[in-house]
Amino acid sequence: MLSTPRGLLFWIVVIILLFLIAIAPVQTAHTLIDIAHALGKFFTGLKKFVETLSAT
Repeated sequence: MLSTPRGLLFWIVVIILLFLIAIAPVQTAHTLIDIAHALGKFFTGLKKFVETLSAT
């Protein structure tokens, strides 16, 4: 069954899937770093907001 020839579409799909699997760790790492930076900015802004409210 696996020894039967495959069509061109099958090989294109296999290559695309392998490419996505290969770059997934890099994309995931960039996403996690972006989320961490966004959370840092959010809490910094929240801290300034609370300090402004408590000062008045």
